[in-house]
Amino acid sequence: MNRSAQGASNNGASAAANTGLRFYRPYMPLFLGLFCCHFGIGATLGALPFYVKGVLGGSDVEVGTVVAAIAVAVVLTRPVAGRLSDRIGHKVLMLAGALLCALAGAAYALAAGVPSLIAVRVLHGIGEGAVFTAGATWLVAIAPPERRGKIVGLYGVSMWTGLTLGALAGAALSKAVGFGPVWTVCAAAALVGLLLIATKAGPARSHSTKKSALFPSTAMVPGVALALASMGYAALASFVALYMAKKGVSNGILAFNVFGFAYVGSRLFLGHWPDKLGPYRVAFGAALVEALGLALVGIAPNLAVAVAGGFAMGMGLSLLYPSLALAVIRATDASQHGAALGMFTSFWDLGVAAGGVVAGFIANRLGYSAIYVVMLAPALASAALVLSLWAPRRTATASQS
Repeated sequence: MNRSAQGASNNGASAAANTGLRFYRPYMPLFLGLFCCHFGIGATLGALPFYVKGVLGGSDVEVGTVVAAIAVAVVLTRPVAGRLSDRIGHKVLMLAGALLCALAGAAYALAAGVPSLIAVRVLHGIGEGAVFTAGATWLVAIAPPERRGKIVGLYGVSMWTGLTLGALAGAALSKAVGFGPVWTVCAAAALVGLLLIATKAGPARSHSTKKSALFPSTAMVPGVALALASMGYAALASFVALYMAKKGVSNGILAFNVFGFAYVGSRLFLGHWPDKLGPYRVAFGAALVEALGLALVGIAPNLAVAVAGGFAMGMGLSLLYPSLALAVIRATDASQHGAALGMFTSFWDLGVAAGGVVAGFIANRLGYSAIYVVMLAPALASAALVLSLWAPRRTATASQS
């Protein structure tokens, strides 16, 4: 074999290693650890609305509050977790978060009322915030710079796959054998995640003396746009099953499950759109697609239309997050990327927390269908904010050309 042919062969082998399963093998403990922890969280989503209403005798407002409580804890945890991860080590914090998730899973069985259940959700949220933030920071530290976007995107797929399959399992278990096995699965899944994370050697510690801002300003407006959009997700997760059940339609949770599949599928097959088409163009379209999904769920006369709405919402929100995240990264100095992304992601949880509570109040006063009509307003406001960020850049680009 001549040298040119041998070089081509070596380049081909290198390219194959960079795109095949071998390339992703070092990251699998983190992907699977995150999947397991969120599988447990998803299992609770599939069971909690019926547990609060049927077992604890709670109101619609209490359903929304219980579901949203985890997001409040995550909002408060994420910004701190980023810095704490750098201080004590990404692996240590991720393991601690997985352990908290397991403890929360066991504690659901001990919650005798709504207040104690909210406390368990807060504990679960602290664990979730620590697991996700430490894992994401860990991945950025060990991933090659030219592949970070792809790897972090797959990390998000691991999370949503866990949530989706967990919700399916939680709904099925609670109907077939009761709520106790759901809490057992939640705790066991997190323990499996902890063991998987423990198999991965921690990255080298950073000794940078530069202190990053806790709340970078470049994440503010994109973060608010994300929070407004995520309110619709909270409404879907909290009330779509109860909404369809009131219409006499069983298996309403399928609309949420399809949301998860659409979210994952869009990230896998359309994840290159923000880079190719521009983050603001894709984010604007994504916010409008989510609004369309909310409208479909709100007018749904049957399960098929609700499922179509869930699919549209999943597709829209799936593309909105990486698009706005890319915009934040491009607008932020490299030394502030971790803090900016941590703060930006916290806005998702803030929107989920607000959306769950607001949806509960709407349901109490106007009924379930009104939730999704009212939630059109924040979804459209999200699109308007994206447009306000995009317009000056379009003008600048046009003037330069």
